Amino acid sequence: MDFNELSESTLEKIRSFGIKSLTVIKCFRRTCRLLKGYLERHRQRLTETSAEQWLATMKPSSQYTYYQHVLYLGHRRTTTLLLEMQSGKLTEWKTYYSQKAERPVSYSYISLLDKYEAYLVREGMAESTIKFSLRAGSLFLRYLESNGVPAIGNLTAGQIVAYCGHDMLANRKPTGVHAYAYKLKKFLLFLEGRSLVTNHNLHLAVPMKFARQVSIVTTISKKAELVLLSADNRHGCTELRNRAMILLALRLGMRRSDIVNLKFQNICWENDTINFVQQKTGIAIVLPLPAEVGNALMEYILKARMGNGDNRIFQRGYAPRQALRPASASSVTRRYLSGLGPEDCPERGFHILRRTAATRLFESKVSSSVISAALGHLDPNSSDAYISTDVCNMRKCALTLAGIECSRRELQ
Repeated sequence: MDFNELSESTLEKIRSFGIKSLTVIKCFRRTCRLLKGYLERHRQRLTETSAEQWLATMKPSSQYTYYQHVLYLGHRRTTTLLLEMQSGKLTEWKTYYSQKAERPVSYSYISLLDKYEAYLVREGMAESTIKFSLRAGSLFLRYLESNGVPAIGNLTAGQIVAYCGHDMLANRKPTGVHAYAYKLKKFLLFLEGRSLVTNHNLHLAVPMKFARQVSIVTTISKKAELVLLSADNRHGCTELRNRAMILLALRLGMRRSDIVNLKFQNICWENDTINFVQQKTGIAIVLPLPAEVGNALMEYILKARMGNGDNRIFQRGYAPRQALRPASASSVTRRYLSGLGPEDCPERGFHILRRTAATRLFESKVSSSVISAALGHLDPNSSDAYISTDVCNMRKCALTLAGIECSRRELQ
């Protein structure tokens, strides 16, 4: 099968999966055209090696825009689809992860992880929990391998303590280290429960208290808000969806997970309210529905949303029209904010909109207890962190240098 036949048969297979998006098809054809030219110039056939070599030439530099990144991901997906079609393995439309989880090398450690995975599945753990647990276990086992520990049976408490202070966890925040430590403790309890280690108190060697990190609350500027809500971002189905999602986060402070899971029954149009149970905390929330947010939701539902039998409001912008996933929602803000500098937008994720919403409430003299209730915090004092973003009032708290005057020479 030559390249033209392969590309056409792959495209036909993609369409059989229900993919009808003109953007996806256009991107597929463009990538095939570029890849074919590369193979002809270098007199090569399509193989995994030649595909990787071509992708290396198309990969953007370290300073890349959001569009360049999306374009590269499209090239990568197309080459993977072609290779799977070539080998007869293309059976479904799925996500191709850019990075694979690193696993230990030795058979005994790999077998141990497989047993742990089977145990987590039997326990009914969520897929995301299983993945994180296996990642934490793999990280620990790879550390043991790198330090010449071939088997888990004679594991010592000293080795566990040394791992917790190792460079593998050095670049993570205290909350991240705590999460890995918790999963490590669960992994050790699994080993002890099945007598896979001789010492049955190893889990006690895992430290569970770490220095708390106090972060500076970051928000987007008024300029960035104007960019997000620009009239230019309202000329398509996807843009109408994105605008409604952005306003829910920016005006109501809703989390990304709550936005993508928002259902029609959560909106009371008669009373202009939104009620839902937070995914993270399980707290029931009732929020007012401002006219700006309500109009954006109505415009998306009436003009852009297609019926698919799913009660969740927000769906993908291409076929199959499934409910939007939280990971896909993260690209919404990055799409519009990628051109702004750090002074206007220090972060590109969705959560910065929630922090901005809380900050705007503080600037409007709303009490911290009301803000905590609106954000659904378990701890009423959690919103106190946003006080630092109220620059005008924070200036009043600054102490003067009266009595400790210094000359320029002393400062040097």
